[in-house]
Amino acid sequence: MDPYTRAGLLLAVVPLGTGCLASTVVAEDDRAVRTAEAEHAWRAASAADLVGLWRTRALTGAAAAAILDLSYWISADGRFSGAALFAGPPPTYQVLAGTWRFDEQGRLVLGDDAEPARAEVADGLLRLSGSEGSLTLERTELR
Repeated sequence: MDPYTRAGLLLAVVPLGTGCLASTVVAEDDRAVRTAEAEHAWRAASAADLVGLWRTRALTGAAAAAILDLSYWISADGRFSGAALFAGPPPTYQVLAGTWRFDEQGRLVLGDDAEPARAEVADGLLRLSGSEGSLTLERTELR
């Protein structure tokens, strides 16, 4: 038997073998969809937590329709720089730069006219949440 016929027979038999397995019931707790974001122990961010390079991991809400990618460099001296890739046509990058601070309620303000965002950190992640949605950034190490 040539190798092509042998491979064809193998592909035909494999699905038959998988149909012979006994069915099982999955526990109710194991049926729910779990997201990696929900499994982290989030806490309020401090100024020291923000310093470094951050890249988009997840974006939800209205902002997700307009922004395709986002990166920030946040400095300890209260300055930030970044780039956002906005949906097109064609998609284009916009450079972001300015100062950052925490307001009286402990929310992060990036730039002079920006809406404050709740800033939380967990396991190398930074989550910014506001009225337009939620942005989860991942710390990126420069090498």
